[in-house]
Formats: sequence, structure tokens, C-alpha cells
Amino acid sequence: MPIAAPSELTLSQIWNAQWLAPPLRLIDGRELRVIYRGVWTHGLGPDFSNAYIDIDGQLRGGAIELHRNASDWSAHGHHLDPAYNEVILHVVWYDDAHEPVRRNDGATVPTLLLPDHLPAPLDDFVGNPILRPLGAIGFDYCAPTVAATNPSALRLVWERAGDERMRHKTDAVAGRLAVEPPAQTLYTLLIDALGYTRNREPMRAIAERLPYDHLDARLIGRRTEERFERAAGLLLGLAGFLPLSPHEQELAELNSEQVACVEAAWRQLGTAWRGIEIPPSSWTLARVRPAAHPIRRLLAMATLLARPSNGLVEDFCARLDRVAAYDSLQDWLTEENRYLGRAHAHEVIVNVLVPFALAYGDLTEQTDMMERAADLWTALPAGQGNAVIKRMVAQVCGDHPQRVSSARAEQGLLHLHTTGCRAMRCFECPVAHLEILSTTDQ
Repeated sequence: MPIAAPSELTLSQIWNAQWLAPPLRLIDGRELRVIYRGVWTHGLGPDFSNAYIDIDGQLRGGAIELHRNASDWSAHGHHLDPAYNEVILHVVWYDDAHEPVRRNDGATVPTLLLPDHLPAPLDDFVGNPILRPLGAIGFDYCAPTVAATNPSALRLVWERAGDERMRHKTDAVAGRLAVEPPAQTLYTLLIDALGYTRNREPMRAIAERLPYDHLDARLIGRRTEERFERAAGLLLGLAGFLPLSPHEQELAELNSEQVACVEAAWRQLGTAWRGIEIPPSSWTLARVRPAAHPIRRLLAMATLLARPSNGLVEDFCARLDRVAAYDSLQDWLTEENRYLGRAHAHEVIVNVLVPFALAYGDLTEQTDMMERAADLWTALPAGQGNAVIKRMVAQVCGDHPQRVSSARAEQGLLHLHTTGCRAMRCFECPVAHLEILSTTDQ
């Protein structure tokens, strides 16, 4: 007498736990290997998303759908639904269709008959704690055991991942330094960092259309106030924000006389850039906090450029050379700069100034600069932490949250999110490996 089919919830629990006994074979005889079982969606659409499987040596990525009966595929209308065109495997309890099902795009979906591959009778699974092999990492919490028993090991993994992220940033800076002057590289990186994610593209376009040497040539020999007016006029004019509306004038915290001087500077100096201004549609302004508005960010750059200067790179290097380098760099970015707060300046130091110093020091064979930058990197405190970092800590630690105390650890969590979580590559994540070793040793 055939065993009654379990519910689809139980089938999903089995798949999520990867409670399977290899070798796995499809109903057509081909060998199946589960690389990553996917993320249980618990909602509309296929049951598991972003899975990776290997069928006879061919890697496939997509969704997994589970049914009690193979015929449920058609009974549920999946063959008519384009949302199921990503399904790469059909896992069933009964094969009452006796042939692969077809997606809406006409492709056939291979089928795995689940009862043939269970490691024990079904009763041994139902009601018992589900083991957490690598295939199950990432669904509930990633490493609660490590967070509870060995948090220092977890922080070490985060910091090593942060070092890897810093290496990537430094390599990217080195690539720029190979093809453009150092001052242009630093200027571009600063403007890019001021744009945040939503407005980075138009900010980069400004740095490309208004190169640093062209801008600096129009500031040399001028007093501070005039340097600011000229820099602000060129930056805001090229960005397409001039003339300023009353609301924008208030946002910029400029009085009528200052606005008149800034707009006059654009009229007098901006001839070479007429017709190549950034289109207004390029800027994302909806739901942007006033403090993060691109007008204020460009004025933050104008304020930095307005100070008496030996050159952008030279000024930065002088600050880095001081004993309290972090405080000195904070002052360089924020001193008398009402458009840039210390929290954002911290992010600029982490994401721009440290990698620039490492790459520039290597290019110019200044070992002492590289050592100062490395010392600064290892000593940098944590910032305020963005939403991704906070979600990562919650995902990794579960009921045993850990404090993120360094910029290295914060950057490590961002690196793990990008290379592991977002790409659904839990099987390669060092946090997952740490958790598996921890649970194995118990």
C-alpha cells in the first residue's frame, strides 16, 4: 500500500533541510547535485528562489517547485504562468504525469522523485529537529551558535572580509591612478562619495566634464570667499541647478548676495560648459533627505576646494601625516563646512581616503604613507551603520546580537552581503563554514 503523500509544507521542510541521501537521480536517470537549495519564499510563485543545481555536470540557476503529485503542475496552472519560467527542477512525491512538465516558455522541467532519495523513513523526519547542513544555512539565522559561544571568531571573519573589500577598493583606485593624474582621481572619488547611491552617476559625470585641473585653475590666487563662489558656480551650474529657486536657495543656506555671486561666477566662467549641463532628469530627488540633496553635496565639495591650498592631494597627504590622522582628516572634511557632517565624513575616510592613500603610496613608492594608511584602517571606529549592516548582524547572530566595533567589521559585513547573501552563495560564505564547524564540534 503506497505511503500517503505528506503536505507540501512538509515537502518544503524536507527540501529546505536538504534531508536527502545522495546520489540523487532524476526520473530520466540523469545525476543531480544540489549546490544551493535556494531561499524558501513562503509566498506566491515558485517555492524556492535563487537555487543552484548541477545536472550531469551542467550548472543551472533558478527556482525549485515542489508538489505532492507531478500533475499538480498543470492543475495549478503553472504551465500558463510566466512567473514559473525560472523553475529548473520539479520535486514531487508521486510521478503521476510520467513525463517532464513544461513551462510557459515551452522548456521542459526535470523531475526529482522525492521518496526515492530520503535517508530514512518519513516518520524519522517529521517532528524531529531539522539538522542544519550547508544547504540550510541562511534561512533562519546564519551563525547563532558561533555568536553565542565564540563571538571573537565571528568578528575576526568580519574583519578579514573587510580587509578583502578594502583590497578591492584599493585595486580600483590603482586602476584610475594608472590612467589619470592623482588629483583627478581623488577629486572624482570625493564627488562620487558625496553622491550616495542614488546620485552617484550624475556626480561622476560632473567630475568627468569639469576636470580638477580646469576647476583649480580658476581658483588659484583667489581669496577664500571668492574661491567658494567660483567653485560653487561651476559645480552647481554644470549640475543644472542654476539659477537657484527660492526653495533651493533656502536649501543651500545662501543669502541673496551669495546666490548672486555664485550665479555670476557661472555666467562668467562657465562658457566652456554651456550645452553639456547635467539634465535635470538625471538627478534622483524624490525621498532624498534635505541634508543629502545634491545641491548641498556639491556645496560641500566647493567648501573643501575653497580653502587656501597647496593642491588637493598635497593637502590630504599633510593631514594623513599627522599623529591623530583620523581627527585631522575629519577636520579637513568638515571644518567650517556646514554641508558635511562628521558621520558622512567618516564614510568618506573609510571608502575614499584610506584606499586612495594605499594605492597612491604604492604608486609613488612611499612606504611610510602606506603604513600610515594601514594603521589608520585597523584603528578606524565603526560608523553609524546603515540598514544593510544592521540586517546582516541580525541575520548572522539571531538571538545573540554582537556589537560591530570597527570600520573593518562594518565593511566586512557589506562585503559578505555583496558576495554571499545577495548572490545567494551561502555555500561559499566563511560565516556559514564557521557555524558548521561549531555545530559539528558540539
